[in-house]
Amino acid sequence: MATFLALYRGDSVSSAKLLALTADHKLVRDFAAHLLDNRDGEQNPDPVLEELERGRLRALRLVKSEAE
Repeated sequence: MATFLALYRGDSVSSAKLLALTADHKLVRDFAAHLLDNRDGEQNPDPVLEELERGRLRALRLVKSEAE
């Protein structure tokens, strides 16, 4: 399965233009690690949003470990 990063820029999400795209394993791993290391650690009081966050963190851990 391919995992990649995309860099966009624009006044809004809908008007943003793609600047760069990479599937470089090291960049993907480092980005996932950065997101995991820099989370605030606070739990969301909404149980639905908290479950989404737990799933996102599990996915980031998997991406990081696959690229190692």
